[in-house]
Amino acid sequence: MEATTVTATEASTDSRTMADMLPLAAARGGSAPALKHKVGDEWREVSYEQLGEAVKEIALGLIDLGVEKGERVAILSNTRPEWTFANFGILSSGGTSVSVYQTNSAEECHYVLDHSESRAVFVEDAEQLAKVRKVEGDLPHLEHIVVMEAEDADGPNALSLDELRERGRARDDADLEQRVESVTPDDTCVFMYTSGTTGPPKGCILTHGNYRQVTSMAEQQGAVAPGDSVYLFLPLAHAFALLIQFAAIDLGATIAFWEKDPQKIVPNLMELKPTYFPSVPRIFEKIYTMATSAAEDPAALAQAVGVGVRVRQMRAQGQDVPEELQAGFDAAEEKLFVNVRNLFGGQIRQCVTGAAPIAPEILEFFYACGVPVLEGYGMTETSTVATVNELDEFRFGSVGKPLPGQEVRIGEDGEILLKGPNIFQG
Repeated sequence: MEATTVTATEASTDSRTMADMLPLAAARGGSAPALKHKVGDEWREVSYEQLGEAVKEIALGLIDLGVEKGERVAILSNTRPEWTFANFGILSSGGTSVSVYQTNSAEECHYVLDHSESRAVFVEDAEQLAKVRKVEGDLPHLEHIVVMEAEDADGPNALSLDELRERGRARDDADLEQRVESVTPDDTCVFMYTSGTTGPPKGCILTHGNYRQVTSMAEQQGAVAPGDSVYLFLPLAHAFALLIQFAAIDLGATIAFWEKDPQKIVPNLMELKPTYFPSVPRIFEKIYTMATSAAEDPAALAQAVGVGVRVRQMRAQGQDVPEELQAGFDAAEEKLFVNVRNLFGGQIRQCVTGAAPIAPEILEFFYACGVPVLEGYGMTETSTVATVNELDEFRFGSVGKPLPGQEVRIGEDGEILLKGPNIFQG
């Protein structure tokens, strides 16, 4: 599926906060696919209309449980559709979403749930529920546990996600409309815990305004485009994936979720044929190794990459490609480039990488093959991102230019100083 020519500004829900984003997206998107996930051997779709219903029922269910505006509700789960259901449900109810990594130990979960004073927590399954059970005696604020896998909802103060949605269906829609309208850009949207250089993780307080602004800023730079199909395996507990989720839903794109198996990432890409793939360096490094390990002549490979980079740069600049150079490119396209693109499904518009450095030779290799991998820079405190490369303006080895509205200067000691509407509250 190719991205449309509709601009991000035209496609955006133009929501005021993250609380009204999903209702607006659902009303606009209708039967279009919002999410995809695999059940058995079949990829199933969740339409924007179905996503809207799920989020409405969860939000009303939380209101029925007594969750008040501004109170914290946590999510302890792998990246999956129900994570998105829960996150938007929390935000639409006026609550604050608290991210907990599914890899955390019981003690680490306790720290986040206790420090955030979470009143409720969504857990994925029996494995994650067991972590909460181990420490719930020392969580005085925790009152409710919502289990995504219905068969695992066992024990006191636990109910299944289906039961929560059923409670929501019994409420008046006006209760939700009132909550959504009450949320302002200055209200807290997310508590996200990031490891500090010393001591326990630090909780970053990010407002609805922070995330609404950074979503718009990133969209203007082409982070996600209307009509994109996004493949997502990154943990939604992390700021990177959360921003991708917000941008995709805001623009009416489709998010396809991984199968929770790192060995299936490449097969998933080949099946789903996404146009946008956010990842981290180690995945690109593995695909690079997979694509180059069988090369019989490293010198010939390097020459092919050099030709690919040069031809694609000349085309981007509107220059004529000499016949001899084009012939070399065509030969490499047939033997190498098309095969590499097919590892990503063959329809990639853009890949994005962050969180750690990536070798420039890997970026050059993928660019030569027609798979642009662009670097960006940011942190949880900048609501994910501060600088990005763009498809029509990038440099290998650079993290790009500041987002629109992002002020950057270098301090006397070499420290990067940032200011903008995406900067956290503390």
